[in-house]
Amino acid sequence: MKTAVLLAACNGEKNLPALLDSLSSQTDPDFCVLMQDDGSTDGTPALLRSRADLDPRFSFGNNPGRHLGAAGNFLSLLSQTDADFALLCDQDDIWMPEKIGVLKQAMLEAVSADGAEKPILVHSDCSLVDEEGSPIGDSFFRHQGWDPNAVTLPPLLVQNNVTGCTVIMNRPLINLVAAHGKARDLFMHDWFIALTAAAFGRIVFVPQPLTAYRQHGGNAIGASRSGLVTRAFRALAGRKDAKRRIQLTYTHTMVFRRLYEGTLPPAADRITSDYLATRKLHKTARVLAVRRMGCVMQSPITRAGQILFG
Repeated sequence: MKTAVLLAACNGEKNLPALLDSLSSQTDPDFCVLMQDDGSTDGTPALLRSRADLDPRFSFGNNPGRHLGAAGNFLSLLSQTDADFALLCDQDDIWMPEKIGVLKQAMLEAVSADGAEKPILVHSDCSLVDEEGSPIGDSFFRHQGWDPNAVTLPPLLVQNNVTGCTVIMNRPLINLVAAHGKARDLFMHDWFIALTAAAFGRIVFVPQPLTAYRQHGGNAIGASRSGLVTRAFRALAGRKDAKRRIQLTYTHTMVFRRLYEGTLPPAADRITSDYLATRKLHKTARVLAVRRMGCVMQSPITRAGQILFG
């Protein structure tokens, strides 16, 4: 079974060496790394070329130097790989030595249970480190207040808990995402991938933190710097922001349905259609309908915000 790590890079010269070293140090012996620079203006391309010269497992994608954005770069790489399994890789994290092996084993067990034709996504927890690599949290899931059991479509429609840098995908899921994903339409690629897996197949969560997820000013999406209690008071006080986040879930669901128009499994088609229909209900009826559907956010605070502002 061929395994590919898909590395999207852009102006990452400061932290890229640590990431590349952690990839070269993986205990799993059987993988390759497909790298693609996204139009960097720093030393990123030279670092990638140097690693490819040192380690034959590292090679380049077909669109180096084109600025596609994070979603576009990953979708491009997914469309190029012929691997059975693909892991998404950001440029500034640090992978635990056993990461590929643990995720691959979890994927093999899921494929054995569900069959090779079912789209499957496996993702894990991660630890948090600051810009210099010092630990600031041992669980992203606990920090965010996420529910590890939220692996089905209804809760994921309203709150994503799948972080791209923790993901391994099998071939059927790669094919779906590569064929239907359109970067210009996506809020974030990992949310779209999560919904695709939940709608067409299955999501498996590994509670082990397998990635040191670096937090800095350049994160496209990352962990909040504040504690959960502070974030709770801020969220409940920020009516406009809360309503905007809830509106995003409807917009994202509409985009998801459009990108898979005519191809969604009946259950996923019904769930997404029913969720969009709740927008037209009065407040109390809408809140009750969303809860009955299971389209509820994952922490007590976000659920409270959903009731107050949804």
